[in-house]
Amino acid sequence: MSLAGAQDKCPVLIRDERYFLPQGESPSTHILKFAVPDYGNVPLYEAFLTLLAQNIDLNVVPLELKVVEIEGAAHEYLVIQRYDRKVQDEGRVQRLHQEDFCQALGIGRQGKYEDETATSANFADCYRLLREISTEPVNDLTRLLRWQIFNYLAGNADGHAKNLSLLYRPTGEVRLAPFYDLVCTQAIAHLDANLALSIAGERRPGHIRGKHWEQLARELKVRPNYLIGLLEENAEMIREALPRSLRSFRDRYGACPALQRVEQVVHRQCRLVQQELR
Repeated sequence: MSLAGAQDKCPVLIRDERYFLPQGESPSTHILKFAVPDYGNVPLYEAFLTLLAQNIDLNVVPLELKVVEIEGAAHEYLVIQRYDRKVQDEGRVQRLHQEDFCQALGIGRQGKYEDETATSANFADCYRLLREISTEPVNDLTRLLRWQIFNYLAGNADGHAKNLSLLYRPTGEVRLAPFYDLVCTQAIAHLDANLALSIAGERRPGHIRGKHWEQLARELKVRPNYLIGLLEENAEMIREALPRSLRSFRDRYGACPALQRVEQVVHRQCRLVQQELR
């Protein structure tokens, strides 16, 4: 029953607030994602980062943080709505074809993180693929750039090529799917802080400078001033959205002291942009 990925996941069909395990070829409508041993804050961090992304108008999957009591202990998990499903008026669930960027690029899952080998994905590969295949490339390419910028600013070092997907709609459109698996990994001790997809060859967040963004722009064949402007704009949007996102999240879920680490990471990354591009 498990799906691919580091966290334990389970596909379910949710109807009238009841959970069902699909049998045979029956489609699911949601994915349940559970905490990983020793990394109990991952569902919390993903729920908050998804809210923060939503509050700066990034297209993200709908999800909800839930808590269940088991033997007197509270356990957090996520209920994530599948973007590759469409529920018909009569309640029938239709599957929509989708493929992640590793599949679309013909790269095995071991190549989802950028490295020096020819069989790994990089951001320029993802950008070129989307430019070639999207039926609305202008909008989707901007969304893809903002996703990479968000990962850098919000401390998500796990933004790899399998966390990007193409969605094939029944109308014949091919679009960049909503974003998913947004986690502030830099707030979690002992995890690799290097970005899954580099900025012009630099994966260390603290070493990325304006020159790297300018080089990335040249690799993508966009104006450097455009990409730098997009970076500055999104840093300002995140700075403005962070306090109200924290307030609304804590109003719903309680104090959540672990979010202080996320807040520190986001402030640090936004300051780096402000200092480097001043």
